[in-house]
Amino acid sequence: MNSDSLMPFTKLVLVVSAVVQLIFGIVGEFFTSLFNSFFWTAPLTAWSVDIAQFAFLNYLATAIAALYALYQGSWHGARVYFAFALSYNIMGLIVSFITAANLGLPPIHWAYILLALIYIPAVVYAWRRQERQV
Repeated sequence: MNSDSLMPFTKLVLVVSAVVQLIFGIVGEFFTSLFNSFFWTAPLTAWSVDIAQFAFLNYLATAIAALYALYQGSWHGARVYFAFALSYNIMGLIVSFITAANLGLPPIHWAYILLALIYIPAVVYAWRRQERQV
């Protein structure tokens, strides 16, 4: 194995990342009312279709980025995606806790928080193992 090659756990984290981004991206982009009724409920403000069509392109683009890093098969490429994913999830947690304190969160949002609390250590673990390999 090349020292820059992706380890199996790193590949798994990239696949999970891409799948989650694709689900959110497709549902938000093409089925905004479903997104608003299941993934993003009151007390949060519903997404308008116009805003959703622009915003959810980011999810689709990050899914492509995760898949491209997987396709490249190198830590050099995956590290860039992980830097984004790690910072995005940490900032998302901060905003979620601020929102919970000020407005409240729907029950499903607490599941997102739990997933982020699982995902962040997974990314850090993959990062540390990959760096040791290099």
